[in-house]
Amino acid sequence: MLRIVLLLIVLLNAACSGGATSVTAPTAPVATTPTPTTPTPPVPAGPPTITITANGMSPLDITIAVGQRVTFINTDVRPHDVVGGVDPAHPECPEIVQMGFLSAGQRGDTGAFMTPGSCPYHDHTALGVPAFSGHIIIK
Repeated sequence: MLRIVLLLIVLLNAACSGGATSVTAPTAPVATTPTPTTPTPPVPAGPPTITITANGMSPLDITIAVGQRVTFINTDVRPHDVVGGVDPAHPECPEIVQMGFLSAGQRGDTGAFMTPGSCPYHDHTALGVPAFSGHIIIK
């Protein structure tokens, strides 16, 4: 009896489709990757940068990862002498000493900061001016 029912189904299907019969296998659902809800921040092209202008440094405080360097760019028309530590002695942050004095239009890179912590810096040519001192935070 089952054979007769199956035969009738095949014949009816053939009659409805113009004589051609085709069997399609069921397809599995396609998995989709969910779209992130927050955009991924772009990867910086180079080391973190602090810009020196006639009005001060920007940003004053910057956070970096262990092993990174910081680039200082002097966009002012006068020279600047960025040093690490707190005046008058500069025993802290020898990584900044490697950068040296920056003439107008010059840029300099610090050494790699290998120890987590906070490294204060200031411009020796603008002592006591808060806009010319900040911190490099190493995490």
